[in-house]
Amino acid sequence: MRARVQWKLREEGGRTSPPAGVGEPPYAPTVRLLSPAEPWPGPVTWSLVVEKISSANDGLEWLANVYYLVDKAPSHELYAGREFELYEGGRCVATGTIVDDR
Repeated sequence: MRARVQWKLREEGGRTSPPAGVGEPPYAPTVRLLSPAEPWPGPVTWSLVVEKISSANDGLEWLANVYYLVDKAPSHELYAGREFELYEGGRCVATGTIVDDR
């Protein structure tokens, strides 16, 4: 899957700077798939690997490959147009949208 990711500024509760997004270990924060029908936090949370392909706007906007860290995660819930948030602990550090399912 490919996604557009928008990193929050530190003043908005985000990180001091975006992660590297390349190499090992992979950047794999907790993901919240946005849906009014789903409570947050849910009974189960998943980690989404985010691998930077390219960046713009001083590195705050990424095009990235995204996929779940574990095979048993609900991959069918990742589809074009699906919006999500990335969390480090209880702090939302980025928002994003799946743009295609390559």
